[in-house]
Parts: sequence; structure tokens; C-alpha cells
Amino acid sequence: MIDSAFCITGWHFPEDMYKSLADLSGVDVYIISHKKKSEIPQFLFDLFENQKIMIRPNIGYDWGCYQQFLQSNIWRQYQTVFFMHDDIKIKDFGFIESAISMLKEFAVVGNGKGKGTVGHTGIKLHPYAYAHSSWKPDSYSFAHSTVRGSFFATKREVLDRIHSFEVYWDPFRVSIDFGNWSTKASCGKIEAAFGENSFGYLSQTFGESVYISEYYRGNSSQSAAELSGKNKSLYQFIKKIAVIYIEILYNQKKIAFRSLWLLVLKGLLRPFSSKLY
Repeated sequence: MIDSAFCITGWHFPEDMYKSLADLSGVDVYIISHKKKSEIPQFLFDLFENQKIMIRPNIGYDWGCYQQFLQSNIWRQYQTVFFMHDDIKIKDFGFIESAISMLKEFAVVGNGKGKGTVGHTGIKLHPYAYAHSSWKPDSYSFAHSTVRGSFFATKREVLDRIHSFEVYWDPFRVSIDFGNWSTKASCGKIEAAFGENSFGYLSQTFGESVYISEYYRGNSSQSAAELSGKNKSLYQFIKKIAVIYIEILYNQKKIAFRSLWLLVLKGLLRPFSSKLY
């Protein structure tokens, strides 16, 4: 019986990486792509069974792919699930054994541990990132660790307990930065369920280990282009409204007619973070 599965967000389609994954024994590989079938290279269909290439609506970015995989319930037949982008560089497949071993102690294992607010965040630091989440921390002071969406491994019992990731779906594709909101809310939900020290790491270097090099949105050296124009203004507006909503929700901002304001603000935020297929 195969105990481990890979859930890979298919976007860049590096042939060498997929060929190396297809050669692995003892694991099943699933590719979740937000691209059209016509945009997926033929070699992928030659390497993997068609039912393991899952094409889903282009919504929710990487965590959207992961949630769409959870909704398939395929993961329930595996003990360990590896979630990853297809633009990472796998240097040593020993990460499989190392991660499985670490999962005896941790709920989630990431690649390289982040520093500062990259690796440790919370309501006080990034209040906007939790406004869309159906899960909410118990207090405004709640802080937690994170892993990057580009690589992490977890166990079936963890997924079964949290039921879902907390995805910012961004149906109007305003900004890929909303993927970071999903990261923070989803990781917070996991740590709230499993307590401090829920996250282990293959190394203490951000984005890097002896096993894997993580890239930044498909690029190994440069940051993605910054938002501009209408999308930038809209993103800043949503972010501001989200901060106010969280501050009022946790009584950090005293205001008359609190319940009414929460209802209004939630109404403003909801269309931008819900699934609209």
C-alpha cells in the first residue's frame, strides 16, 4: 500500500522535475493545475495517469489548489501528503524520508525556517490576513509560526482535524499577494489546533535546505513585479477595510454600533474573498 502522496501546483511545468517525480516509487503524484488543459504540455499526460492531473478553476492561487485537492478527498487514503509548487528545485529526494520522520513530532514540516515576521506572525503583526478566515484566533495577541506554500508536508490526521485550509479565493484576481493571507490564516489555524511547536523545518535557512531550493513565484533571484494602477488601489482598500474589521472584531477599536459596522465591513470584504465559479 502506498502511504505518501504529492499534491503539486502545476503552473510552470519543468520537464526534468516531473520526470524525476514520475520515477519515484512508493508515492502517488497528483498535479492540480489552474491552467487550461490546452496549456498543459503533453509530456505530463505521458508521464502520469489522466485522473492524477486535476484541472480546477483558476482561483485561490497555491492554497486554492491545495484546498481543491482536499475537496477531492483523495488525500484520505494516504498517511503523508506533500504539498508543493512545481517551480522549486529538488536537489535530494531524501526530504521524503526526513519529513516523514519529523512528522512523528510535528504537525507540519516546511523546508527552510523564516526569520522575523516571515516565519512568525499573528493578529497584531498582520491583522488583515485573518479577516477572510472562517477560523479566528481566540485573542488579538495570538501569534504563530508559518511555512511557505511552496513546500510543506503534513499528515492525514492533521488534515482531518482542520477540515480545510483558510483560502483567500480572490475571484477577481486582484493580487497574488492574497496568497500570503491564505498562508498566514491556514498556518494559524493549524497551530491553534495543535499548539506551539506544531511546525518543524528541514533547515533553519529561509527558502533553502540541502534537499530543496524554493523560488519566489517562478523566479530564483528576482521579486515579482509590484502592483500598480487600479489593482494596487483596490488591494490597498481591501487591506485597510480588513484591518478595521479585525480591530473592531477584537475590540481594539472602540466604536458605536459595533455589530452594525462589523456587518457592513464584512459585506464589503466578502465579494473579494469568496469563490465565484
